[in-house]
Amino acid sequence: MSKVGNTLKMLILLKSRGKMKISELSRELEVDRRQIIRYKEDLEQAGIYITSISGRYGGYYIEDKDYLLGLYLTDEEYNSLLMAQNQLKYEEFLFYEDFKMIVDKLNIVKEREGDFQTDYYIKGFKTNFDYNKERKIWIDINAATIMSKKIKIMYSSLKNQMTERIVRPYGIFQYKGSLYFVAFCEYREEIRQFKISRIKEYEILENKFQKDTSFNIKQYMKNSIGIFKDGQVDLKLKIYYPSAQIVKEKIWVEDQKITDIKDYIIFEAKMSGLTEIKSWILSMGSDVEIIEPYEFKEDMKKELKEMIKIYNL
Repeated sequence: MSKVGNTLKMLILLKSRGKMKISELSRELEVDRRQIIRYKEDLEQAGIYITSISGRYGGYYIEDKDYLLGLYLTDEEYNSLLMAQNQLKYEEFLFYEDFKMIVDKLNIVKEREGDFQTDYYIKGFKTNFDYNKERKIWIDINAATIMSKKIKIMYSSLKNQMTERIVRPYGIFQYKGSLYFVAFCEYREEIRQFKISRIKEYEILENKFQKDTSFNIKQYMKNSIGIFKDGQVDLKLKIYYPSAQIVKEKIWVEDQKITDIKDYIIFEAKMSGLTEIKSWILSMGSDVEIIEPYEFKEDMKKELKEMIKIYNL
């Protein structure tokens, strides 16, 4: 970041976080201690005076809050912002540091008399990935998408098979904490999604492509219970409690229909992604019964027989 940018960032940090040690500012701005002192001098030349307190509990701080524009935030809005920040940190959002800086800027103009945030605990699985690597790939793919440039990738499949692909990127989405991008794959001659963490090597090519203007990523993912696109089924299930209660609490696909009966529910929907539909049904164990279609029911029977073979039953 430029000297001017770092000087403004230092001002924002002091306004949002209050008193900070030179060592803390040095670490945040990734410069040495002498540069922090220079930034202080530059701010004071602009009429922004920084108080310096020596000693173990000392540091820099600014008392006047009139240097930057004001913005009114209610306590509820501010608390929601902090909860969102915690969520993004937990999910290791690639641009979390950028979001945190936005919160720091808002902290400057938020007059707080106490801590409004209650304990906010997040339970779930964290994604195992290389943060810096995925961030760079995301930025490059996003640029290639904007400029309609093809990408050559070395991609590892679910079966750990490596293939070289030339793809035409259309858009990026997130699913269960992982980043994917949708692209036309010249190898498969169809639109597919690729998990960014499975890209081992890549190169942005100079070759440009003509985008299909009719493509819509929301429509592409419609009726998918997950991200797989391997087949579609008009599903009708009888689901008993307690699994029925869990199913009722979520919208799995847009056109789902749930009929509540005394001891069970009837779930109906047109759904895409047979692999994940099977996994979803199996997760409910004996609480679920497939009513329709017959072919899918028979397919699930075969799946269960193969599972039983594993345990020699």
